[in-house]
Amino acid sequence: MRPAPISDIPEALCRRLLVFFTDIDDTLTASGLLPAGSYARLWDLTARGIEPVVVTGRPAGWCDLIARLWPVEAVIGENGALIYAYRRQEKKMERIYLLSEQERQEGRRRLEAVRRRVLAEVPGCRIAADQAFRLFDLAVDFREDVPPLGRDAVEKICRIAAAEGAVAKVSSIHVNCWYGDFDKVSGIEAFLRSRGRSLDRGNLMERVLFTGDSPNDEPMFRRLRHSVAVANIREFLQQLEHPPRYLTAKPAAEGFCEAVDLILKKRGQPAGS
Repeated sequence: MRPAPISDIPEALCRRLLVFFTDIDDTLTASGLLPAGSYARLWDLTARGIEPVVVTGRPAGWCDLIARLWPVEAVIGENGALIYAYRRQEKKMERIYLLSEQERQEGRRRLEAVRRRVLAEVPGCRIAADQAFRLFDLAVDFREDVPPLGRDAVEKICRIAAAEGAVAKVSSIHVNCWYGDFDKVSGIEAFLRSRGRSLDRGNLMERVLFTGDSPNDEPMFRRLRHSVAVANIREFLQQLEHPPRYLTAKPAAEGFCEAVDLILKKRGQPAGS
């Protein structure tokens, strides 16, 4: 099934939207930067009664900062391993982890074998610069701070992780590897449970939306009834068994702004008003 243009998104969905899940890299950002427009749209969503929730492969350390400083309800990080929500009234950070400390430590130990092999067997890759701030996964950089590697190199990183018994998911810049039964979907479901909600109760499935850009967002495209991808996902569409439901005309941050502007317009609450 090919994604429909974002202009086809139903007005009824826009009017009842409650939670706006979104990826960060190459969805909110462009060329590694967070433009003013993306940040302003997060404020626009919040001001109009929609809860922005970031769902990202980025590390725990980044998630703590984002939860504190951005106008978001929560941050789901390391591809679903953790949830950080800063309660501003109480000045308290709520932290939820999907693995126990013992499972986390064992996973980190086993990831050393993956790290050694990818560095030895895949020329040009590097461990991601943000690895020091991670708790659960190993991020292998193939395009952020290194010259872009081809698909063959990325697939080889994934094969090495699989051979070592690890999960591997490809983002727009990293291959994230981990041990444990979690992904972005289990992360959002844990977040919703923490708020007394469930995708399978009431009509919540008709009140949530996700926006992403890469193969590691496919579990979200599969699980949620309503999903949007920014235009730069086109290079990955043939790899996806479960594509997004809607596609923006513009890439990356411009596509995110395009989606938010259209949703708020159809909601009767245009951005900047």
